[in-house]
Amino acid sequence: MVYGQDFDMKEYIRKRMLEITSLQDRELFKETAGNILSAIYDYNQQAYTRLEQNILAECSPEQNCYAVYISMTDRQHYDETDHFLYPMCPEDAKKSLITCEDVNEALSDERELKLYTVYVKGTATQVYRLFHQEGRIFNGIIKTTKREYRASFVLKPNMDYVQMIQQLYEIFGVNFQPWFTVNIAYLSKLANIYLSSSEKIKDSEQIEKIQIDFEEYSNQIQYDMIPLWNLWPLTEKTSTYPNPCVDKINYEHQFFAQRLKSDCGYLVRDTDAEITNIRRMNGDLYITCPIERPCEWHLYEVHRATGREAYLYPVLSNQYKESFSGSITEMFRKSIKTKAEMGRLIEAFDYEKYLTFCDFKLCSEIPTICRDANYNMDSFLTDELRTGDAGRILVVQFTAKDPAEYLNEDIMSFLVTQVQRIFPDYHCVGEIV
Repeated sequence: MVYGQDFDMKEYIRKRMLEITSLQDRELFKETAGNILSAIYDYNQQAYTRLEQNILAECSPEQNCYAVYISMTDRQHYDETDHFLYPMCPEDAKKSLITCEDVNEALSDERELKLYTVYVKGTATQVYRLFHQEGRIFNGIIKTTKREYRASFVLKPNMDYVQMIQQLYEIFGVNFQPWFTVNIAYLSKLANIYLSSSEKIKDSEQIEKIQIDFEEYSNQIQYDMIPLWNLWPLTEKTSTYPNPCVDKINYEHQFFAQRLKSDCGYLVRDTDAEITNIRRMNGDLYITCPIERPCEWHLYEVHRATGREAYLYPVLSNQYKESFSGSITEMFRKSIKTKAEMGRLIEAFDYEKYLTFCDFKLCSEIPTICRDANYNMDSFLTDELRTGDAGRILVVQFTAKDPAEYLNEDIMSFLVTQVQRIFPDYHCVGEIV
């Protein structure tokens, strides 16, 4: 007899009971096996369930409490009532206006005028090659209420949002939390459009439209896009007078649970403060520092996904799957020595609908096909300990579910960045085969 996942103990006992012809023996079997063994079986099942839950709770990585989710939407579909994802820059929700005075002032000062930010909906290779075209000029027109003026424009990478991720890395350090690579696939495709030159416009006119010919990239340029993430900035004042600590140096600042959300994590954004401890107990938040008086603290409220959210662009995160294998990945990821263990690390992230890990190989130099398709999402980390031996190349190979999906190379870069953390002696790159 084989016991499988769908094995029904009570049904098995009932069938065996019906095979007994003697009513007296059947009654005895029903009393012993049907009642006692069923009760023992139920008790064991409940015990195994509790044990599994306890193990998952012990192994649950701290990362899931502070997982970062990022998506995109256009200004037209932005929902201000959404309580999961918020604009990374609140001013993005409002459309900025460029006046003729702004244009003429920039032209007279011989400086480039930033107009707006666009989203380049292309592969990592396409975006890399676009951003590295030195001196590329795009022609266009500035249409006013009276006439059209010829103008030229330049496109440059927007690093503002990536710098926010870099600041988040510093915030994680202040909060004594381990850093987990944030998937910046969308943020790496944002670009600023600058006015390079133009015919002089009369100040009395009003600009109605700025039209640019992006040539071969015209179909990939998306306007009025807003980057979203699940971090909500807020300011809270210490709930009570700080309590002095036993070291007679520090004070404990308390925030009552009634002022916080039980299902959200909280990160202190005050990176300049001399914080010695941060803890959450019974819903209350405690910050230990030398500040002896009540003060205002700047926090990030980290919201969690419920699974019911729907957005214009897929939501990308750095969270592990809600599974046992996903939970223990962070605990044992530093012992990767085999192909199977590397596959377990990669598959712990919920990106199988994009890519599947298939193999890896060692090379003496970076394959040409990988040079423009990869970028390290933790490139701003300058305090990592690495050998710097660029002659040892580890190529992680993937197969794509949909080869036409423009995010494939970005998802690959995110997953390879995870592998890079485990293999600092190699320069890791990805390849879609």
